[in-house]
Amino acid sequence: DGGMEYAMSTLITGDRKFGSLVGVMAHELAHSWFQHILATNESKHEWMDEGFTSFISKLCMSEIMDMDKENPFESTYKGYRNLALSGKEQPQTTHADRYALNFAYGISAYSKGSIFLSQLGYVIGQDKLMETIRTYYDEFKFKHPVPNDVKRVAEKISGVELDWYLTDWTQTTNTIDYGIKTVTAEDNTTKVTLERIGLMPMPLDILIVYNDGSRETFYAPLQMMRGEKENPYEGIKRTVIKDWAWAYPTYDFEIQKPISSIQAIVIDPSQLMADVNLENNVWQAE
Repeated sequence: DGGMEYAMSTLITGDRKFGSLVGVMAHELAHSWFQHILATNESKHEWMDEGFTSFISKLCMSEIMDMDKENPFESTYKGYRNLALSGKEQPQTTHADRYALNFAYGISAYSKGSIFLSQLGYVIGQDKLMETIRTYYDEFKFKHPVPNDVKRVAEKISGVELDWYLTDWTQTTNTIDYGIKTVTAEDNTTKVTLERIGLMPMPLDILIVYNDGSRETFYAPLQMMRGEKENPYEGIKRTVIKDWAWAYPTYDFEIQKPISSIQAIVIDPSQLMADVNLENNVWQAE
């Protein structure tokens, strides 16, 4: 393999391109915190070790290698979607030695484990995510944390309920798939109908782009969160609309402008929500 972390010695293969060498070094260095000092049981909760390490090392690589990517986790999400749509995914609660395929283990531990954090930032806000990671480290170093520990820290920092997030993302293979079902004219307003196709629920950021170049967002909190995140798009008007209860497969809201003024509607412009089908996330005027 490319590298292997041990508490007192890290092994890294040579004869590789510079970017690859820096990448594996960043990953193995990050293991100094995410597994060695936190000391998670890597056999039972491998995604907390490899996934959190992958998250931190991706941010590191994006910074020091001047990658200038809008979403530094783009390849991570691509890998997860490949697994989720392959029919070979197993829940992250699977013991590391009990995966049927190494492919399924690798994507689940590294990619899906990393997305647990990047997508958590979408759910609670990026500032709350970083505060969660720092607090989690401070409170649980040398204590062998389990999944519920990081979830509880995130709840305390954000003030929202996250049982649903830990359950669906780590204990099932439920996927996220939201779509824009219809956009219709209603006198001088526009009615938008969204649909939940996948079984995993999420709160939604919806971006509206108008013909004059202006933009605004609508935010549909998830009812079971019992709260909401702050506006992640500084300088763009946000309207918080009614909670979307998970049990309902469709959801309607109104834009107080005629449909003729709208250029496009986009679900999750950040692309940090791991929706398995991005094609139905955009509506464009014909």
